[in-house]
Amino acid sequence: MLSIKRRALPLVPAYSITTHKNQGQTLNKVVIDLKLPKGTDDIAAVYVPLSRVKRLTDLIILRHFDYKVLLIKPSKSQVAEMERLDKLFVESHMRFSEWF
Repeated sequence: MLSIKRRALPLVPAYSITTHKNQGQTLNKVVIDLKLPKGTDDIAAVYVPLSRVKRLTDLIILRHFDYKVLLIKPSKSQVAEMERLDKLFVESHMRFSEWF
């Protein structure tokens, strides 16, 4: 008599994308690693993934991280871009008010 045993890993299909790729998307579930490489000061690396889910229960933080990563201030160029986009929004709203 031949006996065969089979073992399998409990794998769950998943999808992964970069922080920059998921900007503007709303996702059902997010797993994020907030442990950033040394020298990284890109606020988008923290803000974007944290803001992609509608409910806190749909967010999982992969491992322990330094809470200071949540205190990262935007760079001058990021602030300038936000100001540019705000100005563009106001101008668009005034020009195309019937669409808003």
